Amino acid sequence: MENVKTNHCKEFVVAMFKLTVTFLLSIGFFVGLYYLFKNTGWIGKFSNVAELKVILSSAGFWSYAVFAVMQFLQVSIIPMPASVSTIVGVICFGPWIAFGISLVAILLGSIVAYIFGRVFGSKIIYWIVGKERGEEFCKLLLRGKWAFFVMMLLPLFPDDILCLVAGACGMNFRFFLVTNLITRTIGIFCLCFLGFL
Repeated sequence: MENVKTNHCKEFVVAMFKLTVTFLLSIGFFVGLYYLFKNTGWIGKFSNVAELKVILSSAGFWSYAVFAVMQFLQVSIIPMPASVSTIVGVICFGPWIAFGISLVAILLGSIVAYIFGRVFGSKIIYWIVGKERGEEFCKLLLRGKWAFFVMMLLPLFPDDILCLVAGACGMNFRFFLVTNLITRTIGIFCLCFLGFL
């Protein structure tokens, strides 16, 4: 009986070790990527429509993948406006392809931001937007989860920061996911098709 307990303990320790190493490597990768973009000046390029168009055009066959990665990173790591990158995607690929790629990549980026918020708590929010503003966002979300839905729907609020705050405040993941699926779909659809209808 003791041997069985010992084996279960060992398996648990090994599993936790693997999970911790994987998590730390992932965090290290994303943090390293952020500082690489920052130090090389690429973050400035990501907020410029002409520069982004050049980046996508020069990627050739890989342009779809580059666009998907760009949309994912702008939600989870790189502070760049989604409207700029999405409009560039529409110019390069047309509204339907830009919509499909953007929706999937931005949803995945939102989930990663939520996980970051859940793991690091309020510290990551205070580091990004400052303590005072971070506390304001937390108070707004704690008043009711429907406030999160409304804020995600309106273009006045920073959606990416709100995903971090939702994770840090312990918002139910199912509600978070459904809210993002509805609000992101509406927002991205409007960005992609507004000028084409």
